[in-house]
Amino acid sequence: MAQSFREQLLKLGLVEKKQVDQVKKQEYQKKKQQPKSRAQEIVDENKLLAEQARAEKKEKERLRNLKRQEELRQKEEAEQVRQLIAGNRQAQDPQGVAFRFADAGKIQRIFVRSAAVDELSRGLLAIARSGPAYEIIPAAVAERVAALNPAAVVLWNRENKRSDAGGDDPYAGFEIPDDLMW
Repeated sequence: MAQSFREQLLKLGLVEKKQVDQVKKQEYQKKKQQPKSRAQEIVDENKLLAEQARAEKKEKERLRNLKRQEELRQKEEAEQVRQLIAGNRQAQDPQGVAFRFADAGKIQRIFVRSAAVDELSRGLLAIARSGPAYEIIPAAVAERVAALNPAAVVLWNRENKRSDAGGDDPYAGFEIPDDLMW
C-alpha cells in the first residue's frame, strides 16, 4: 500500500514524530480558518450595517437634542420677557385716559394716567404684551424685551416717523400731533 509522504519520511528517520504532529496541527488550523474567513465577511457586513444604524440613531438623537435645546432656549427667553415686563411695569389707572393703539390689526385700549400719554407718544414708555394683557414699561426695558422677543413690544415710538416719509408724500406738510386722542 502507498504510504503518505510524511509516513515515509518518518520511517526513514528524517523527521521526528513531534514535527509530523506539528505540521498536521498547522494544516488543520489552516482548514479551520478558511470557513471562518467567509463567516467573518458576513459578520463584517453585519457589523457595517450595525454601525450605520448606530450612526443614524446617533444623528437622530443629536437632532432631537438640538430641537430640545432650542425649545428650552425659547422657554427661557419667554420667561425672561415675562419677568422683565412684570418687574418693570407701570401702574395703569382705571380712572385715567383711554390710550388706543393697534395690535395685530385690531384697535386696543388701555387706561393710563394723563402724564403717561405724553411719555408714550415721545417714546419714553412702551406698551408690551404680557400674555393676554398689555403692560406699560419704560423704554430701557422695552429695548431689552425687543432684543429677546420683538413681537412682545406692541407700541414703542422710538423712531421719528417723519423721516420715513419719502419726498413723494403729498401729506408731508401736514404733521400729525403725537398726543392726538381718538
